[in-house]
Amino acid sequence: MESSPLKVLDSVGQLVEERNKRELEKVFLESLADFTDYQALVILHKPRHQDDPYLEVALSRPQQSYKNHLTAITHENGAAYVHTDKIINQCIRSAKIIFSHSGSSQRGLFPIIVNHEVIGLLDFYADQILKHTQSMIKGFVHIYVKFLEVLYDNEHDALTGLLNRKTFDSHMEDFYSEANEDINESLSIKEEHRHCSDGSSHWIGILDIDHFKRINDNFGHVFGDEVLLLFAGLLKKVFRNSDMLFRFGGEEFIVFLLNTSKEEASKTFERFRNDLEQYNFPQVGKVTVSIGMTQIDPECHSASLLEQADRALYYAKEHGRNQIFHYHDLIESGALQSRQVSDSIDLF
Repeated sequence: MESSPLKVLDSVGQLVEERNKRELEKVFLESLADFTDYQALVILHKPRHQDDPYLEVALSRPQQSYKNHLTAITHENGAAYVHTDKIINQCIRSAKIIFSHSGSSQRGLFPIIVNHEVIGLLDFYADQILKHTQSMIKGFVHIYVKFLEVLYDNEHDALTGLLNRKTFDSHMEDFYSEANEDINESLSIKEEHRHCSDGSSHWIGILDIDHFKRINDNFGHVFGDEVLLLFAGLLKKVFRNSDMLFRFGGEEFIVFLLNTSKEEASKTFERFRNDLEQYNFPQVGKVTVSIGMTQIDPECHSASLLEQADRALYYAKEHGRNQIFHYHDLIESGALQSRQVSDSIDLF
């Protein structure tokens, strides 16, 4: 496919303008589609855990074309997953571009490397991948990765690697600026895969490490930081790729648990609480967490939503710590009284 320098520069300019990872992915894939002859273009996200034998489909062009080349997995959370294969594993391990044949197609796997780590792959299929096409793909991948690195550093907490408070505020702002749209789109979740299934909802949990000040006072901030780092590692292990994990500040963390039932959400938070309780932190020993959770309601103001989870959290703190409470259960039981928060309140 021929490409004029001006058209290429225009596509590069669109990449430069994007400041949102989801939109950046879309422009990246659209640019490749404009300047290459292809059968399928697929962006795959590597799972948080090395042992997971699958990858998540971030975007595919044409939309369902990944199913023609990869073995799809039906997952209860509504996301699109595919099994890894020998070539994918080789590309991830080597962090190098790999070419092979897949049926009548030629296949090119291009690792997406951010901060020296393979976070995903571009899986490219065409009748033939010519040298010119290879160079074009490499160029766009290079530009895409550079802006991913900028976005990553801006959106993530430097210590734990989780999403930071600024990113949380941005997601909440986007959500409430589009109050009439589907919550999946408002939270920047992949709308083509993650609409809520019947009986499922989205949940927010606030997690606060119990007696964290004592840890810093008794062992010093170095061991306190290690607790935060290991705590974040356990979060990544228990929660799914589709869930969103934030370090909200200090020893407080927030989880968006997406597209699941109340029972499964409660079980997941309880599994994390139990795994943490059983974990032996170096020097410090045992650490516990208190958790307050509530259902994400698009008609509920963000300040009210956070207050609900926060009140459930402090109920847990005041009644023994190392436990989980659901806000609406506390309201129904009479343990807490409902409050109204003015829609004019702004979060900073």
